[in-house]
Amino acid sequence: MNPNRSRREFLQAGLALPAVGLAAGHPDPPMRKDPPRLAYRTLGRTGLKVTGVGYGIGYEPNVEVVGRALDYGVNYYDTSRDYRESEAIFARCIRGKRQKIHISTKSGSTKREEILRDLDTSLEVLGTDYVDVWHLHARDTPARIPDEALEAMVRCKESGKARFIGFSCHNPNAMVDFLLEAGVFDVMQTTYSYAIGSGFREKAVQKLAAAGVGVVAMKVVVALTGLNMGRGGSGAPKTEKKEGEGPLAGIKWVLSNPAIGTTVPNMNSIAELDMNMRAMAEPYTPADERLLFAASERIRPDYCRMCFECDGKCPKGMPVADVLRYLAYYDFSGSLYQAVTHYRELAPEIRSIRCGDCAECAVQCPNGVQIRDRLMRAQDLIA
Repeated sequence: MNPNRSRREFLQAGLALPAVGLAAGHPDPPMRKDPPRLAYRTLGRTGLKVTGVGYGIGYEPNVEVVGRALDYGVNYYDTSRDYRESEAIFARCIRGKRQKIHISTKSGSTKREEILRDLDTSLEVLGTDYVDVWHLHARDTPARIPDEALEAMVRCKESGKARFIGFSCHNPNAMVDFLLEAGVFDVMQTTYSYAIGSGFREKAVQKLAAAGVGVVAMKVVVALTGLNMGRGGSGAPKTEKKEGEGPLAGIKWVLSNPAIGTTVPNMNSIAELDMNMRAMAEPYTPADERLLFAASERIRPDYCRMCFECDGKCPKGMPVADVLRYLAYYDFSGSLYQAVTHYRELAPEIRSIRCGDCAECAVQCPNGVQIRDRLMRAQDLIA
């Protein structure tokens, strides 16, 4: 195996945007004879009745899978202004079906006028006069929601262009008190999965639910799909993504918590969609627990649990948790574009750091992640 293959893939991804997942010319698998059993939950004080399994449209939506999800009755869909052509592609899928679904989308800006403009652009692209939930995207510190952003979000809701407002984050513990004190947000979308671990997040999730804030779980199965680049340097081999019961068990685990309003897994095949639909009808079992425990242990050296214990620990200023998450977009989700794009948004002085220059890493992960190896891999592939 050529040890430089992964690096070449990344370089190619940086030179040309990958094509979005439009129809590949293959016939759709036949519709299920038995329609999936849908289970509905109430998304906090919004009162929205949403399917427990929603749909994270993502950067490269597969229109065939989105269409099948719509046919099945999945009614919560999450996208973003930041996701390239995601909104435009999704808009073509939902023509004539807007009143049957709830749409969530996001702005990546912190500026008042840009947030207002982003919402107007999203409405135009989506072909609707309102969205059900309008989020600020990726807010892991209160500083990322300055007063002008807060004011803009309130205006979005008061205008009726957004029925409800919220934000997405990877670190709910850092944001729960801010959200509750602000008193204007209806929803938080946050990381929550078996692999990430509920212990770190559970107190925040329960606090949100008790206050009537809707909780949308993201990254619910990202580490359980069978795609794993493995440890080590640039020559670590890529294994093929395989369908399995891990994602099904992972979603069942998340839905076993009544504080979770809905989930937004990304789905790239009809088989994956069909499997995920089962999570709304099947109980979480001891067999599921054994499967998830084994999978979680297998990826322990490679997969960041997003506990954020490493924040501020690197003497060179490396944002360890962020970089590990960017690498995971490739290693565990197979998205070259996300990995490259996010890494290149780091400041030049951070991108220039090489962890191989340190004799040993000053940051030790309490969850067993081999931090130095993972950072060196990221730097070799995408820096």
